[in-house]
Amino acid sequence: MQPTHSHPLSIPLLALAFLPAITIVAWPVALFMSAFIFDAPDSDNVFANWIIVFVLLTYPIPSYLGFKKAKHGHETADLRECFKGFMLAYISLLVFYVASWFTPFFN
Repeated sequence: MQPTHSHPLSIPLLALAFLPAITIVAWPVALFMSAFIFDAPDSDNVFANWIIVFVLLTYPIPSYLGFKKAKHGHETADLRECFKGFMLAYISLLVFYVASWFTPFFN
């Protein structure tokens, strides 16, 4: 039997998981600009730059899958599933932020 209502906390989690999914529209611009991270001399030898480019290339995958998982958790009234989707939607942002600590590109 399908639940008739969702958990009250799943609504803000779903809304927050939708934000990275919206930014997929700007992904082609970020993809184009990611090549410029290697402009500085010897920047291709910095491992963190390669991680940042990889995150930018694969950004739409976890944000879309995270939103779909959060939506499924909201529809089935499963708060744990909704929270997992929220976390999956933001994992790229976390990896990007941590990698930016180790690159001179953002310093």
